[in-house]
Amino acid sequence: MNNLFQKALAASTPFVLYRKPNNSQIVGWFQKNKMLHTTTKLTKSCFVFAPFHENEKIVFYPEDCDITHEFIDFSVEFSQDIPAQTNSFEREKHLLLVNKGIQAIHDGLMEKVVLSRKETVTIEQDKYPIYFQRLIKKYPTAFVYWFYHPNVGMWMGATPEQLVKINNNVVQTVSLAGTINQPNADLKNIIWGEKEQNEQQVVTDFIMNALKPLSNDLQATKPYSYQAGSLVHIKTDIAAVLKNTQDAYKAIEALHPTPALCGFPKQEAQKFIIENEGYNREFYGGYLGEWKFNNLDYSTKSDLFVNLRCMKLDKNQAYLFLGGGINKDSIPENEYEETVNKSKTIKSVL
Repeated sequence: MNNLFQKALAASTPFVLYRKPNNSQIVGWFQKNKMLHTTTKLTKSCFVFAPFHENEKIVFYPEDCDITHEFIDFSVEFSQDIPAQTNSFEREKHLLLVNKGIQAIHDGLMEKVVLSRKETVTIEQDKYPIYFQRLIKKYPTAFVYWFYHPNVGMWMGATPEQLVKINNNVVQTVSLAGTINQPNADLKNIIWGEKEQNEQQVVTDFIMNALKPLSNDLQATKPYSYQAGSLVHIKTDIAAVLKNTQDAYKAIEALHPTPALCGFPKQEAQKFIIENEGYNREFYGGYLGEWKFNNLDYSTKSDLFVNLRCMKLDKNQAYLFLGGGINKDSIPENEYEETVNKSKTIKSVL
């Protein structure tokens, strides 16, 4: 087992390990004490772990951590095929939630809402490093992380979605929405339905409108199909040149949470989620990554990712968070099946 994994498994103090997309380096931040550092606004260099709807973000500051890295040189096995598992109670519960969301959209409360459910899976506590290695190997284009703080808990995930990449005054982000389960897809020849196209366009429009007040130079690519594990999404790349470099955090506040994890309009959708999902998302749908830190050193660059395809680990249990975008054309049974397909992403490594 690699040194970083051994150190993480033995740690009683906070740590985070992560591997950036298309990279062979695993970075580890090991805090020197058990202090819980939180902030409501990102001002100084840190690794940030932000929740879905609360203002307090957990941060690791470089000066309080031993920061190290290792290059990937391990082999690990994992399942390719995970049979679909349906819990009738969970299915009915989610169908009721989705129907309620669709009704709220038809009533004019909002245009889109992302509704999720939480699923519990039995795991083996001594295999945490193996689960992390499997995520790294199986999802080379994702941001893969393993986070722990004794006051907060342990989380792990492989997210395909960038919140922002910032370099000086240039903000890069993506609009990622719409989902089909199609392993090894021919991406150039996928024909998307109107529901998925509309779902992704809502996200694109929201991001463009959110960044417009902060930028005089805003550009977006045409939508294209993007593979993330066995799932395929519609993706648009967006770039904005900020009028003022001091507005970088304002861009984060304007974008989070995006319609891809919340809905639109943002405040109405977020309120509906909190009041109706029936559980606390905690850090699912939040964001994480490096703020003003890059390549193991202080920087003007930031690299943040939306926390999806994730799980919370507690001894021999893993809690999976599974959601999907709902609009006026949604079919509840299909939305439930989408959460089942997304569960395979994580279950394949457990």
